[in-house]
Amino acid sequence: MSWAFIDYENIGCLSKLDLSTYEKVIVFAGAKQPKLDFGDKKYEHPINLVLIQIKASQANNLDFHLAYYLGKFDNEAKADVSFDVISNDNGFSPLISHITKSGRKCRQVKLANTDKDFERLIVSLSSKPKDKRPKKVVSLKNHIASHMSIKGNEVAIQNQLNRLVNAKFVTLNDTVVEYKK
Repeated sequence: MSWAFIDYENIGCLSKLDLSTYEKVIVFAGAKQPKLDFGDKKYEHPINLVLIQIKASQANNLDFHLAYYLGKFDNEAKADVSFDVISNDNGFSPLISHITKSGRKCRQVKLANTDKDFERLIVSLSSKPKDKRPKKVVSLKNHIASHMSIKGNEVAIQNQLNRLVNAKFVTLNDTVVEYKK
C-alpha cells in the first residue's frame, strides 16, 4: 500500500503517472496553478485524491508544505504504508532519507523524459520557418503549454520558457520573442 505526494509545480502534468497504483494521492499545486492537467488518462476506479492548493507564491513555499504533510502523514499512516514523493527536485533527498531511517518506506520518484520533451519543443519550433513561429511571449507560452501538455500550469510553462532563454534559443524583449536559431 502506498501514497503519492506530488510536487505538481515541479512535474507539471499528471498524465505521466498512473495514479491508480496509489491508495491515496496528495497533489501540491502552486498559487499560479488554477487547475490540474490529467492529460487523456482515464481511470476505471475512483482515485482518492487530495489537493493542497498553496495560496502564496514564494520561493520553496510548496516544498515546505509538502514536507509538512509528509511529517503529518508519517505520524498518522499505518506503518505498512509507503510514501512516494513524486518530484524532480533533489531538495527532498535528505528528508526522504530521514523518513526512511525512522522506519517508513519512502522514496523519490522522478519523471523521466523531461529533457526529451524539451528537445521535442525545440524541434517543433525549429522546424517552422522563423516567420511562422510565435512572435509574442503570450503566443510562445501557449505553444509550450499545448506542445508539452501543461496547459494551466503557469509555473511549468514559465520554467520551459526560461529553459528556451537559457539555451539561447530565444531572447525576450518585453512582449516580443526573437529566435537565435
